[in-house]
Amino acid sequence: MKIDNQLTAVLAQRPLGLIFDIDGTLSPIAPTPEEARLYPGVAGLLEQVSHCEKVHVAIMTGREIEDGAKMVNVEGLTYIGTHGLEWSDGLPWRHPVQLAAGALDHVAPGKYLLDLVETHLERFPGVIVQRKRVGGSIHYRLAPDKAATRERLLALLEEPARQVHMNLFEGKLIVEVRAPLAVDKGQALRAFAERFATRGLVFAGDDRTDLDAIRAMQELRQQGISAFSIVVQHADTLPELLEQGDMVVEGVPEMADLLKKMVGML
Repeated sequence: MKIDNQLTAVLAQRPLGLIFDIDGTLSPIAPTPEEARLYPGVAGLLEQVSHCEKVHVAIMTGREIEDGAKMVNVEGLTYIGTHGLEWSDGLPWRHPVQLAAGALDHVAPGKYLLDLVETHLERFPGVIVQRKRVGGSIHYRLAPDKAATRERLLALLEEPARQVHMNLFEGKLIVEVRAPLAVDKGQALRAFAERFATRGLVFAGDDRTDLDAIRAMQELRQQGISAFSIVVQHADTLPELLEQGDMVVEGVPEMADLLKKMVGML
């Protein structure tokens, strides 16, 4: 794969920020969250680039920050978890984890909604509840009838979520229970860019929540920052992602190959 000239120009900027989603971007989608692993060689590449002068690398995931960091396990990166709700300057078991203001107020409501799903699991074969510090994810990838399972999950959760002031979001075969805060991957990306005063930014993602980050990249470009977004395409990738990304790569293996070339340039 040849590196796009626009991407080459962004990679030449300093300070440079590189921000990567995990699942579906650096890790193939797995049947369950616990089975997911980084694509072979990716951790080593991230470690290499973390030592480059004036290059700052972030892992930005919908997973809880400790969960995402365990998959990567590279020191010297910024870890951003739960779609921007959590932040750690390094591995979170070695460095303090900062939470978005007001996040702890929504621990109990999030637990209530996940408990509600678990009390009805007999109605939802194949559904997995993944708890996070605040809220969590309800996966139905293994459900025999995915469309019907999605409808029943939303029917169960929508009114209780409204009553306890929690938000429901959807990703790839996931219903997310999230705090009603002005936090998403776009907000987190802007905070990262500001924190490190980046002149160049590269972001790679594949799912609905990554669209917020891609739109933030477009805004930052208008403010004079060199920005380049990469969409990792799968069979179910949203058309909006493919339309708004600057570059599309076919699956995680091609993303890993591009990352290798990027690290070689840096």
